[in-house]
Amino acid sequence: MKKKVLAVLLTVAMSTGLLAGCGSSSSSGSAASTSEASSTAVSGGSSSGDTVVIGTQEMPNDEGIAKALDYFKEETGMNVEIKQFDSGKDVNTALASKSIDFGLFGSCPASLAIAQGIDVKFIWIHEVLGPVESLVARSDEGITDVAGLKGKTIATPFASTAHFSLLHALENAGLSESDVNLLDMQPSEIYAAWQNKQIDATYVWEPTLSSLTDATTIVTSADMAKAGYMTSNVELVRGDYAKEHPDVVTAYIKAVSKAVDLFQTNKEEAVSTIAKFMELDEADAESQMSGSTWLSAKDQLGSDYLGTSNSKGAVVQNLYDTATFLKDQGSITELPDKSVFEDAVDPEYIEKSLE
Repeated sequence: MKKKVLAVLLTVAMSTGLLAGCGSSSSSGSAASTSEASSTAVSGGSSSGDTVVIGTQEMPNDEGIAKALDYFKEETGMNVEIKQFDSGKDVNTALASKSIDFGLFGSCPASLAIAQGIDVKFIWIHEVLGPVESLVARSDEGITDVAGLKGKTIATPFASTAHFSLLHALENAGLSESDVNLLDMQPSEIYAAWQNKQIDATYVWEPTLSSLTDATTIVTSADMAKAGYMTSNVELVRGDYAKEHPDVVTAYIKAVSKAVDLFQTNKEEAVSTIAKFMELDEADAESQMSGSTWLSAKDQLGSDYLGTSNSKGAVVQNLYDTATFLKDQGSITELPDKSVFEDAVDPEYIEKSLE
């Protein structure tokens, strides 16, 4: 079962950027077709009356627990329609077309949505990426730090959170892109290139990361977060929906907050829930869940994250920096003023959930 699941996940990762792909305004890269196959999904548009539509991706995180244990229905008291997507790009498209009310994706496509003027509010951080996404080098190369990568061949999926972290890691070590041979590869291609010894290093995410044999970890996304380059999986809600249904948005926050509480107080049950729901080996589920930082509602209101309604936190600068990266990569043509990102970050629903 474990090998079968790994093979399936590697296939998915090839086209989607499973944990935290950035996406792009073009059809290239990790964007994949939308999949709405779900036990609770139905065809049609966004919510009407007593139904709320949540766009999601398969991830072993708080939203995964909330889906598995029906926390959304429990907290909202509404019918909950789950729409499954394969990439952040597709979630952005669905939010823009109003076919979903809420959407989960990496911090890169979240920044992209805001930068492109989609009417959304940033309301929650599902997890801050840590060792689940890392820069590793071949052990036989003897590389122990980023500076040692000069002249080496490094692969990463371009316009992804891994790409974002890699470029900043190189910069912090005094290296530029021209100092290395940087290749744009999807996770399955990285795996094959690693097996064939065609690359010296890679910045990539799970489950591909764990499949790379004889690898030395150089930098993790947890290290990059401490250096000021946080990457994460986040939740956006349509701005007009939030304005019309603030209580539903608060209920969404209560549902994922309850899932975080379960993980922090009863990790065994949380891991078992995700393992069964996603058909993962429990050891794999625990490894993936523990490889990122789960934030409580109170944590999210700290200055390092969303901050408060009266004093927005570091997420604003993070989103702006990510948009700058996306512009440099050609994913957007115009960089909005930082105030656009500040307006989009909205901690009020977390605040209400704690009242």
